[in-house]
Amino acid sequence: MNRKGEQQFDLSQRLFIELGTSLLIETREKTHSFAGKLVGMKVGRYLIVNISRAKSDTITILKKDPVLVKYVNLEDIFNFSSVVLKIMDQPDDLIFLQYPVMVESCNVRSHRRVDCFLPITAGIGKSRASGVITNISPRGCLCSLDHAQIWENSNGQEIDLFLSYGDMETLSITGDIRSIQTRGSQVKLGIKFDEINSFSQSVLVTLVPALKI
Repeated sequence: MNRKGEQQFDLSQRLFIELGTSLLIETREKTHSFAGKLVGMKVGRYLIVNISRAKSDTITILKKDPVLVKYVNLEDIFNFSSVVLKIMDQPDDLIFLQYPVMVESCNVRSHRRVDCFLPITAGIGKSRASGVITNISPRGCLCSLDHAQIWENSNGQEIDLFLSYGDMETLSITGDIRSIQTRGSQVKLGIKFDEINSFSQSVLVTLVPALKI
């Protein structure tokens, strides 16, 4: 029996997202964005996001502000609209968000991804790190790299991927980091490519014959 005044919730709308999942939170006008991690929830009521590592003193967001939240699940990127319910700075920097009514795919997986093993060098600005592309589509890829400070708070940032091919040739691809998942000493980055020219497409198809562009 439900307690008096308690709102009923359709469990079919449960949000299937693991605690610790990285979230990208944007203001609805997309004038500001910051990263956080899901640390708790009450199904049908609210989500709790830790933003302690997002330089919270620089975040300009207020209670009742509408936001757009993005996250990755099973290598697909999703988003939902929400509203800031509460902001706390003790004992951690936390934001309480209204539980989403509807979650939508960002459609970055409209092309089937192909499993692969492509050694790469990934970089943000002048920082570089070695890693591997583990699956790829014409629109994006999933990279596995050693965990390093370079990837902290990098959600939404532009990234360059460098792939060797031929004898001494290097292909450069630019994209945006759309998701970050830390697993032990490894970090997995979900990346959405910028527009790729025809030459780069032909190189990718040569490296991954199963890829259809």
